[in-house]
Amino acid sequence: MSGYVYVLFDKPDNNLSIGVTSNLLLLMFETKNNRETEINKLAYYEKYGDITEAIVREKELQELSKTDLVSLIQSDNEHWQDLHDAILKIWNDSAKLHEENQIKRHKGENI
Repeated sequence: MSGYVYVLFDKPDNNLSIGVTSNLLLLMFETKNNRETEINKLAYYEKYGDITEAIVREKELQELSKTDLVSLIQSDNEHWQDLHDAILKIWNDSAKLHEENQIKRHKGENI
């Protein structure tokens, strides 16, 4: 099972939360709909082929100083954009392509 390491934030360079999950989209859905937390923006993530690799990486990130963690985030996400919209768009585009291919196959068209 694949896994993701992620860093959530509330405001740039403020409260950061590091975690690991096997389903980043579901985690973000639940986080965005949790009114009890303000730490609900996706600053950074890495995908691994195996959840145990993601867990090891999570521990490495948790050992970083805040300065080093902020540097890592900014190397990939300089303007502290919420990456949730980007991963949702990728998922939606992939789902649409899959659906179009299924329709073509059903009609006997070449893909």
